Amino acid sequence: MPLPALLCLCAAASFTSRGDYRLAGLFQMHAAGRRPAAGGRLRRVSPPHPAAATFKSHSYSLSQAMRFAAEEINNSSALLPNVTLGYGIHDTRSEPASLHATLRALARQGRQEVEVLPTFRHYEPEAAAAIRPDSTQLALTTVAVLSIFLIPEVNAAPPADEEQGSRGVMV
Repeated sequence: MPLPALLCLCAAASFTSRGDYRLAGLFQMHAAGRRPAAGGRLRRVSPPHPAAATFKSHSYSLSQAMRFAAEEINNSSALLPNVTLGYGIHDTRSEPASLHATLRALARQGRQEVEVLPTFRHYEPEAAAAIRPDSTQLALTTVAVLSIFLIPEVNAAPPADEEQGSRGVMV
């Protein structure tokens, strides 16, 4: 008797491409905005107010670089011959969105739910590897969940310092 599903995942990823092997790109393309409070201080404004969310062009650029790299690999006959590399790019704008995107990467191929299996040897997740968010807080959730399922993860960029806004790409 199969074990019950943990979660039904009905929403689709923002950008997807089918392939023999898929990468899960978890990028924080939107963040909670800040508005001046009384006394000139900044306070965090929690979404879902559209005016409160700010667009993070750096994360969007990283997602497009991932997409470009996958397409270049697929168009090359020298790199991964007879194999198609797919991807699913998700906006991890908040902790719940990050968890949802992580679970989408764990869903078994062709399914929309994450099942608890008795062994991980025969587990076939949707994603073969994941590129985790550059936000330290969001990456902690992703790392905790994906490491249990032995899904390899890489950083597209070092964790961004939210106060100083430093950004860089690791090669």
